[in-house]
Amino acid sequence: MNVIGDGRSGISASIGLKFKVQEAHGESVRRNFFNSATRGILMYRFVFLVCTLVMGGAFGQSSKCFANEVHARKQPNIVLIMADDLGAETIGCYGAKDYRTPNIDALAASGVRFRHCYSQPLCTPSRAQIMTGRYNHRNYQGFGYLDPQEITFGNVLKKAGYQTCIAGKWQLCGDASTLRNFGFDEHCLWNMHAYRKDAPNANEPKGWLRRYDAATLYENGKWNECPAGVYGPQVCADFISSFIARKKDRPFFVYYPMILTHGPFVPSPASDDPNSKNRKQNFVDMVEYMDLLVGQIVQQLDQQGVLENTLILFTGDNGTDTSITSDTLEGRVRGRKGSMADGGTHVPLVATWSGESPAGKVVDDLVDFSDFLPTLCDATGASLPVDRIIDGQTFFPQILGKKGVPREWLFCHYWGGTGRKREGTREFVRNQRWKLYDDGQMFDVMHDPEETKPLEQLDPEVVIVKQRFREVFESLKSNR
Repeated sequence: MNVIGDGRSGISASIGLKFKVQEAHGESVRRNFFNSATRGILMYRFVFLVCTLVMGGAFGQSSKCFANEVHARKQPNIVLIMADDLGAETIGCYGAKDYRTPNIDALAASGVRFRHCYSQPLCTPSRAQIMTGRYNHRNYQGFGYLDPQEITFGNVLKKAGYQTCIAGKWQLCGDASTLRNFGFDEHCLWNMHAYRKDAPNANEPKGWLRRYDAATLYENGKWNECPAGVYGPQVCADFISSFIARKKDRPFFVYYPMILTHGPFVPSPASDDPNSKNRKQNFVDMVEYMDLLVGQIVQQLDQQGVLENTLILFTGDNGTDTSITSDTLEGRVRGRKGSMADGGTHVPLVATWSGESPAGKVVDDLVDFSDFLPTLCDATGASLPVDRIIDGQTFFPQILGKKGVPREWLFCHYWGGTGRKREGTREFVRNQRWKLYDDGQMFDVMHDPEETKPLEQLDPEVVIVKQRFREVFESLKSNR
């Protein structure tokens, strides 16, 4: 797979940028991307100087659908990339007109694009759900926290023999022991803040909130306060690239919850105007730089000779920021981060595995964030936890071009106060078209994505759907 450049000048790997060396706990070279050479129209070449980093269950049956097939061939590497505050309307292959995302589009062209993937409306609820395969009504305990008793996909893949790495945004409390407890061997993370006083504390420095220029990152248990001109998202991408180079001889799992594209909306290293105050233009530049980092990871997999045996998945953690409106082939879409409407929950999902995924396939099946853990178990032959309810179901067959067992509905439990208060909690059950809230309001979201017109007169077939959704509510209440 060719890694495409920034959309301005074609295939990458032509012009080298100037670099500034920063030694940080024995880590690799960091780029000074705020060099004047980054202004204007750019092409990119990725250069990695890798140095060695020295680091110091309740599981049962394997996920069944394709486990035997996986064991019959080599276990695939897994790279799961999740952008921050990125709705589906920002990606070219989903009809975006304001943004150029050639690397993500290339993943979709070589694999499978899912049209109906839905996250939670906010970052912490989505992270708790994607990592554990469980709906929020079972394990969500508040903003910025993940119960240390939870079992994550890091745990299950490490148990299956995978080398594991997480880099990007954490925001779930804890310290290095917390990350090891959740199954991650290595980490390079922004936001280890202790949102709960009873949680482990990594004792972050005063500048812990800096995520872009001069970022403050937590790398394998040590704080790295980057100097001015060092871009946090790039540090995380380089950390992953180093991990891939060092771990390529055995199966590895990379979880990359990106720092981009969350506010503040500031110029990226590739922005034409490094002093821009234009929020929308800065957001456009951040989306395109996010895509560039995706391309960097893909290119590194290729250069290390492991791309053909790596399953790559890309998604977003929730909808786009409410201050951003985007033009698409189907009209204008307003970001609704924090909202249970489509604008807050409809996110991109593309998946590709060279030689295994059908190229350019588009799937209309429902996917929600509880489905990722079972899917990764299915892909690797890892064992699902059996001491707790796992709500998700695998979409790995669909990644391979098979029919699988598509979802008939998905469920959302979301606290009030944009995910911060139990008071005001709402729930919905939905499919591709119809959506029922727990207060009885029902919407045709295919034709009313903003949910401005609750249905009053229901056709007989919609009455049947509504009754089925009510049964789902009752079944979930009975097994909490």
